[in-house]
Amino acid sequence: MTDDREQDMTPTAAAEPRTGTVSVVVVDDHLLLADAVASGLRTRGRVTVLDVAASCAEGLAAVERHRPDVCLLDQRLPDGFGTDLVPRLLAASPDTKVLLVTADDSVDVLHQALAAGAVGIVNKGQRADALHEAVMRAAEGITILSARDVQRLLPSSERGGQQLGDDLTPRERDVLRLLVQGVSTRDIAARLFISYATARNHIQSVIGKLGAHNKLEAVTIALRENIVSGP
Repeated sequence: MTDDREQDMTPTAAAEPRTGTVSVVVVDDHLLLADAVASGLRTRGRVTVLDVAASCAEGLAAVERHRPDVCLLDQRLPDGFGTDLVPRLLAASPDTKVLLVTADDSVDVLHQALAAGAVGIVNKGQRADALHEAVMRAAEGITILSARDVQRLLPSSERGGQQLGDDLTPRERDVLRLLVQGVSTRDIAARLFISYATARNHIQSVIGKLGAHNKLEAVTIALRENIVSGP
């Protein structure tokens, strides 16, 4: 099963395919992950990773020094947020395309990244091939967004009036309300007179429909979007 975050990147501007090598700076404080990303990009060809930085300050210095085609920028860094760093990176190297790389797929971060001047946003759950493709397309000046992110950027009128959570069934809303109250899966099953396996399936369905990765994130989204009220 393929997640739309992995392969379904939507271009918003036409550009001629790039034939040369793309230079990249990776900014991520998880150095093991950053090194793995750098290695994965190199092995797929046509990418030269010039530097790996572990903080906003190091990232800014690296981009000023190398002026890469693309900067892969983590959102959460020890000395600040990637979305706050984007304008400084672009001021230092106007031709660099900044791709925000984050596990936080909230709509707030999406808006902040694009408003700051990032060329797109990629989720850390992507496969290496999809990330390599995103880097190559970003270097061509193509905006990198998943189909889901494009949908979330549209006004509700253009989405047919559907809001996040509208597709939850009544039972899934009951489950979500209990999750917001901090009720465990086993207790949800007991309160709703369903089996543990059924409760778990409902929870997984809720998580998927809200675009979350776990129960905590589903609760956060539900409260932020006023899908259900708090305890």
